[in-house]
Amino acid sequence: MRAAILLCLAIGAVVGQIPSPCNSPPQWEGREVRIDYSQKYEERRRLFYDQTNMRIHTMAEVELNSTREFYDVIMLFNEKKMYSLNRRTQQCNVTAIEPDRSFPHRGVHPDARFETILSLGAPGFPGENIQVEVFSANETNEYYTGWVTSPGCIPVTNFHLSQKYGFEHSNYFNITIGISDPSAFVPPPNCKPPPS
Repeated sequence: MRAAILLCLAIGAVVGQIPSPCNSPPQWEGREVRIDYSQKYEERRRLFYDQTNMRIHTMAEVELNSTREFYDVIMLFNEKKMYSLNRRTQQCNVTAIEPDRSFPHRGVHPDARFETILSLGAPGFPGENIQVEVFSANETNEYYTGWVTSPGCIPVTNFHLSQKYGFEHSNYFNITIGISDPSAFVPPPNCKPPPS
């Protein structure tokens, strides 16, 4: 009987140490390097992220086949609209967000499970590393992995694999919590949706 009780306590102690999914800040801004291996391109962009209102604004430098373009893209998932402004030509396109495209989670996916803890940097030297928790989620035809700081749950890296969109990899840096510019999600005045 005593052995069974000790075994239950030991199992409880081990299970109690497995981190549960944390909640990344719902609103933040920062920088992102996004690589889409399927489309063979890389973006370096400023990112405004608002999970609460399901909005994303990116200011991107896109390199595709050694050609550089600069874009502002505002995605308003509640309205199912995307505004894409080519900053060089000032041409703006307003399109519908595909009905099956869900809001992209940065950090920890809502259905994620804990995978492991990593130390980025030099763990033998004080102040020269950060702890990162890795979580993953698997949905129908889609797989997500998110790396977040511990503590804080600040996004560090995301991997997204889907049959429709292929393999995307994002790294985040210079993140600040909150949105500093209240007009970040207001489409430019020259972006008008086509008449219905």
